[in-house]
Amino acid sequence: MSDEDSSADVERIERTDIGTSMEARLKRGTGTRDEDQVTIKAKGEDAKHTIDEFYKLLAEYDDKISDQLRGIQPEKSDS
Repeated sequence: MSDEDSSADVERIERTDIGTSMEARLKRGTGTRDEDQVTIKAKGEDAKHTIDEFYKLLAEYDDKISDQLRGIQPEKSDS
């Protein structure tokens, strides 16, 4: 197979990102065993769409995930 034949099998793809993204990192607690860290990322076609998506994800975290994380606590020893 010549170089010319092998280059015909190569597919080139150009990637272009369009839109906006937003990221927030949340940390709850200060102790090693009482700390939660969460990163929420949103992407959208424009800033308004991205902000709307971000608040939707934040509300979902607040309603569902945060309670689950708070419920997972290490057992306290009596000593």
